[in-house]
Amino acid sequence: MNVDVWQMQELRSIDLDARVEIARKVGKILARENDGDEKKDALQLAQLLVEDVAVSVRDALAKELRSCSFLPSELLSKLAQDIDQVSMPFLVASQATDDAFLEEIVRNCGSGQQEAIAQRSNLSEAVSFAISDVAGLDAVSNLMNNDTADVSPRSQNRVVDRFREERGLMEKLAARADLSSDVVERIIFKVSKRYGEYLSEKFGLATDYASYLVSMANRRVFSRTMEIAPLNEMQNYLRQLSAVGALTSDVLLTYLQNGNVRLFTMAVAVRLGRPYAVVEAKLVPGNRNIVARLLETAGFSRSVIGVLLIAYDRLYRGS
Repeated sequence: MNVDVWQMQELRSIDLDARVEIARKVGKILARENDGDEKKDALQLAQLLVEDVAVSVRDALAKELRSCSFLPSELLSKLAQDIDQVSMPFLVASQATDDAFLEEIVRNCGSGQQEAIAQRSNLSEAVSFAISDVAGLDAVSNLMNNDTADVSPRSQNRVVDRFREERGLMEKLAARADLSSDVVERIIFKVSKRYGEYLSEKFGLATDYASYLVSMANRRVFSRTMEIAPLNEMQNYLRQLSAVGALTSDVLLTYLQNGNVRLFTMAVAVRLGRPYAVVEAKLVPGNRNIVARLLETAGFSRSVIGVLLIAYDRLYRGS
């Protein structure tokens, strides 16, 4: 595809359908791994086509260029800063972008670009933090829904700081598998305070009763989050509870009733001062006598053990 300067200028006068087809072909050539004169000519055409007044031409070019592993910075910037119809699909999938470029776009461009970047697969910690730090609600919501993104504790804390009143977003953050345990209580506090006010106003509940309902919900949210936390974080949390005398039978019963097997096992292990794996091996077979002896050694009374065993049977044996 040998094209001189005159032919490139003539491209502007070609009808729209032909320009769209040229844009597709140029994109396909640039997406190939081979190099040569054809690719150089295609790059010259791409730099002209990206300035085309017709959105359909720029859109056709951008769709093909998403699979390019390298693009000149000027061309890359023009595609990324085009209107949403062109830039968003490109930013979601472009292979030519690096973290520095994506972070710059997040911090200096509009909401459409931010929302697109938040949907990228395997988003790095640096770019995730940039989104958490400056992007709008929709982009941050996309990030929370992106299970492949590296959302570090600093990003999580930044989201809580910026969007403390957005209960829906807090719930999305709470549902993430990589949620840091030190962020959990911050989320619950932000959500519960607002939800308690909502319950009181909507249903005319007394403040103390609304607070009670919220505290019950908090336990379920918190236990679901801790259930998927790394074992060392779970152990640290439960040791803190135990240190202040708060790792009670009521807590263990809640874990059993909510199906939090790992939390219940770790709670018993912490009470006994034994390794998690040792306690797990004794609990899983479902021998009531062994479980009762473990709970008795953990310091619970016979009446309390009876209640815990009922919940244990329902969870472990389906009875």
